[in-house]
Amino acid sequence: MEVLTGTHRAHFVALWVLFAAELLCLAATAPPLRLLAPVWLWAGLAGLVLLLFGAAVVRCLALRFPRRGGWFDPVLYVWNLPRGTKAWYGIALCLVGLGLATAAGAQDARRDAAGSSYYVQRHDVRTDLTPAQYREVRGAFVRIATGVPAGLCVVGSFLVLISADVAYGAAEAAARPRPRLQPRPRSRPRPGGAPKD
Repeated sequence: MEVLTGTHRAHFVALWVLFAAELLCLAATAPPLRLLAPVWLWAGLAGLVLLLFGAAVVRCLALRFPRRGGWFDPVLYVWNLPRGTKAWYGIALCLVGLGLATAAGAQDARRDAAGSSYYVQRHDVRTDLTPAQYREVRGAFVRIATGVPAGLCVVGSFLVLISADVAYGAAEAAARPRPRLQPRPRSRPRPGGAPKD
């Protein structure tokens, strides 16, 4: 996309790279793999996503949008996006929605220091879990912890795309030469009277 240049392009790419990483952590919890990403990985990714999403919001709010559409400019922008871009965003949101829909029964399950017993702690009540139950419950928890930031990546990349497009349009308008105003022709004086305007 030609509107994505400089820092806008770097911001956009970084959000999609984080989206891919979050989606991999989410997909790894599904059967048959049932792999659980370590806490430091998905928590660190979520922190980066929040920083980049906040920067995308600030970047979008700092721009002056065209007055003709008001609040509906983003909606009109989505409507006018190329079909391929709309399809890509639709697929990304469907993947995030599917991951979050399979996160029913998520609980913050833990294991002891020795790694021999698994449990859920709620209000000083400890419920023991089997290893299979632990993987299922913890996997659902990780799907939520990675699915929500993945959704923020999609929304943040869209905000960066909007801000890049508005900035690109403003730069093009500023670079366009302005028409020179022609001086108003002076009217000739009429014989025997004052000049007519």
